[in-house]
Parts: sequence; C-alpha cells; structure tokens
Amino acid sequence: MTQGVLLFCFNTDTCEYHKIAERCVNLIQKNLKLEITIVTNFETYKKLKPLGMINYKLFENETGNKRGQEQWHNLDRCHAYDLSPYDTTILMDIDYFCFTDNLLQYLQVDEDFLLHDKIHDLTNKDVYNFRKNSIIPMLWATVIIFKKTNRAKSIFETVKYIKQHYQHFCNLYRIDFRNFRNDYAFSIAVNQVNGHIQQKFLPGKLPTLPGIAKVLEINDTGIAFKYDDKINYVENQDVHILDKEVANV
Repeated sequence: MTQGVLLFCFNTDTCEYHKIAERCVNLIQKNLKLEITIVTNFETYKKLKPLGMINYKLFENETGNKRGQEQWHNLDRCHAYDLSPYDTTILMDIDYFCFTDNLLQYLQVDEDFLLHDKIHDLTNKDVYNFRKNSIIPMLWATVIIFKKTNRAKSIFETVKYIKQHYQHFCNLYRIDFRNFRNDYAFSIAVNQVNGHIQQKFLPGKLPTLPGIAKVLEINDTGIAFKYDDKINYVENQDVHILDKEVANV
C-alpha cells in the first residue's frame, strides 16, 4: 500500500507560493519522510528549486477566484483524489508546516477520510469563529488524509458539484463568504455524503497562525512571530501559517 503527500502549488501575481512550497517540502522530508507529489503549472514549476526526489504533475489550474482583490488559486483541490498516485494520501496546504511527525500515526487507521473539525488560533483572538457565517458546521480542509475508497471518491466528486453550483449552496446553507472556499465545500460534501453516519475527525485542533501575525523567523523546529507588539515562539508543533510573507523570511 503506497503512502505519500500531495501538494498543490500555483504562484499568483502577488505571492510566490513556490518559495512557501520549498519550505513545506523540506519539513516533510525531514519529519514525515514520505514520498511527495506536487501539482503545479509550468510557470510555477520553472521557479521551484531542486528539491530532491519529488514527483511533479503539471496541471493547468482553474482561475477566476479571488480573496479580496488578490488572485486565489484554490479551485483545484477537488481533483486531489484523481491526481494522487497513492493508496493513502496526506493532502495538505503548502503553508502547513510539519515541525513534527504527528500526521504519520493517522496513516494506519481504518478511517478513509479525515480532516479537522476544530481550529486553534495561536494569537488567541478567535478570528476563526465562523459559527454566525453559515448554518453548516465548519470543517477545515487544510489537512485531509484519505484512502482510495468509494466513499472518499464520493466526497471529492461532491465537492466538484458544489464548486459548479457554489452560489446555490451558499444560499442553501446561508454562507456569507461568497467566493469559493474549500473549507465550506468539504463541510457540505462530508455532510451530504455521510448522511446520518457520524464522521470521525483528526483529533485535536488545527493549529493556525492568522495573517494578522507576522512571522519573524523560521527554522527546522518552529517559528517566531509577532502580534500585538509581543514576540512568541512555537516549537515542535505543526502550524498552518497564513502570513504569506513567510516566503521571504
């Protein structure tokens, strides 16, 4: 049974995501020691530095989505099931930094689709409290561990359908955020595919550093960041980093 990590990486006009991917890959190689496949387009691929034994899948990403006034290339995650060459896949955002090997333990469980249903804001400002923004319980698509099963495939196929009819589902679930967002799409898909079957989730909370915090330093074991004129350090803990300037730290 093959296991590996699948990453999507597409540069935009305002962010050099390939630099973030390079940091992400280095930490995966150090701590998870799994095979890695990067889905990217040719323009981004040309900018990636040599990263060792990496599989690349060239893919013309879908465009048109925005976050604020900036391009947001997040429309292709629904193809992860089709693009992954592995029997068991860790699908993660490239700005999720593995400072530990914690994710490895979930590769051996019987569950065929796992993601987080809770999040921890490292600034303690609770900026991810979206309970008033929809009537669907929020799931977090930052890290998804899935197997090649019919149920997992159904979830990804449902996300494709939701993406095509996203405004309808926004109305149905009273979602305030009208630009396509994977967290909402996977929340809806899991709810619809599971029906009355209880979904199991990745334990604990997804540790997240919001964009309001500035990353000052990053090394092999953790990060230093500044928020509210205070400097904090997180060590030996995986972190989802929303400050895209981490590419230049």
